[in-house]
Amino acid sequence: MPQEYVTFNDFMSLPVLYYRSIGVDPFESISTKATSHRWLYANFLFQVLNLIFVIVLEAIFVYISFMKSENFVESCMVMGYIGYGLVGELKMITVWLQKPKLTALVREMESIFPSSAPEDQRKYHVEHYLQRCRMFTKGFTGFYLVLVALYNLFIVVQFIVQRFITQLPGAQMSMPYSQISPWSVDNSLGFCVMYALQALAGYTSTAGHISSDILIYAVVIQDVMHYDFLSKELVKLDIHTDRVADGYAKDLKLLQNLISYHNKLLGLSDVINKVFGFPLLLNVLASSLIVCFVGFQMTLGLSTEQVCKLAVMLVAQILEIYLICYFSDMLIIASGSLAASVYQMNWIEADTRYKKMLILIALRAQRPVCLKATVFLDVSMQTMTMFLEMTYRFFCIIRTMYQ
Repeated sequence: MPQEYVTFNDFMSLPVLYYRSIGVDPFESISTKATSHRWLYANFLFQVLNLIFVIVLEAIFVYISFMKSENFVESCMVMGYIGYGLVGELKMITVWLQKPKLTALVREMESIFPSSAPEDQRKYHVEHYLQRCRMFTKGFTGFYLVLVALYNLFIVVQFIVQRFITQLPGAQMSMPYSQISPWSVDNSLGFCVMYALQALAGYTSTAGHISSDILIYAVVIQDVMHYDFLSKELVKLDIHTDRVADGYAKDLKLLQNLISYHNKLLGLSDVINKVFGFPLLLNVLASSLIVCFVGFQMTLGLSTEQVCKLAVMLVAQILEIYLICYFSDMLIIASGSLAASVYQMNWIEADTRYKKMLILIALRAQRPVCLKATVFLDVSMQTMTMFLEMTYRFFCIIRTMYQ
């Protein structure tokens, strides 16, 4: 029988799927089934160590290239891979270490999620927010899967075209990310093992980016749903002080419930920033460097295939930062709208003490909630401008070094 209502797990299922594909059980929900931790831990350990192994090989390649003053362009490309891989790995490890906090956050959010009653589902417009959540999470996931497939399989497709279609003499395979290997890759077994390890490392780092970001989207859009519901409830509040017996007590009780609800949302927003603050900071810094390196390479007259490959990476990094800024802006608008909702309600007929409580809500709403990249940066659409400015400065520095 098909499910006729939206559940909390409908929002969280895709992030959990990608976390578990890299061996991370991000949180323990009230309603989800337990997973074998031994298998997950073994999977996580293998993928983390493999990614570290590939990053070390890439770093060795860059070091050798700089010492010999050669392969500058290729070194810039590999440095972009290093930054991308490190950020993906650190995102995985951060969430793995923050599991107790994330579990507390998820359970708190699950406890205030609308019930299965049709009336509650309609009041919160849960279906609408789920559709928006799926649009962003599936779209972002799909784009990043195209990215990793392109980088993992580009060499294979290129070799097949050169060898069997254009029949180019001397066509040979190469590694997708680093040409350094601790063993010989001249034989088929050695080559296939190294290629598979590098391709797996590419997926691991990409899954680290995907899972962390879409989990942020899923959590933030639910937070926005609750703030929007609170705004509507404030506007609909009716004053019964002089109309019914114990009218003031009833009005005060309703308002106290909404204030308690608001405080709970503020607490959830603080926990969100504690859990995801460091990954957000990594996003901004690393993406600036990667966009810089990729943009620099695109100015050097590479082949059409290479430029297309770099363009996908460039768009992916800009999209990642833009969506984080967009979701933070949604949170700013939703939490800041409470002040307008207080003004729009029928406060004129309210008791003086009641009005003072409304003033406190409006004052708190003057400091809207947003995503914070630790204590260093409040994320908003202005962050996108700062990101592009910082990237351009790095680009100018590298361009000057190259010349």
